[in-house]
Amino acid sequence: EQHALGHRAATRNSSHRLVRQGEVSSHPLGRAPYAGGVELPRFVNPVDLPVETREVDGATVVNWWTLLGNNTEAGLVMGIAEIPVDAHRPSRGHLHPQAETYVILSGVAEMHINDEPPRVMHANEVVHIPGGTEHIALNGSSTEPLRLLYIFAGINSFDEVEYEFPPGA
Repeated sequence: EQHALGHRAATRNSSHRLVRQGEVSSHPLGRAPYAGGVELPRFVNPVDLPVETREVDGATVVNWWTLLGNNTEAGLVMGIAEIPVDAHRPSRGHLHPQAETYVILSGVAEMHINDEPPRVMHANEVVHIPGGTEHIALNGSSTEPLRLLYIFAGINSFDEVEYEFPPGA
């Protein structure tokens, strides 16, 4: 299956376990490049990364590409998430102990945080979500995907993010 950036598919099934479809090579970034004990710049093109997908009952909720944060020592995990126009809309969000920041890249986000009324966000707007806060970004457009940059600070691998999905998420 191909997605917006032309990637091979991986899915996260309803038990929230990552399942890769087809042949997906190991993450191309590996450990951060060093020379003489100094970390070197890294250039990442999402087209070169595998897409990961979270599904609930066979319906896509979100696709994402982890740009930085696969066994790096940068203390930073970041990636691009894309919520398709026809994405499944869970009634609940998710939470994790780590704080997360979203930067809306394109589309319209319908941002739900805890029990607050949803907030509509547009390109270039930012929200910082404290750790332990239930949240979900839903696509607020019927014509274009929602794309956002997600950022976790203080961790070195996406595997360190401890997701919790309340009933209905």
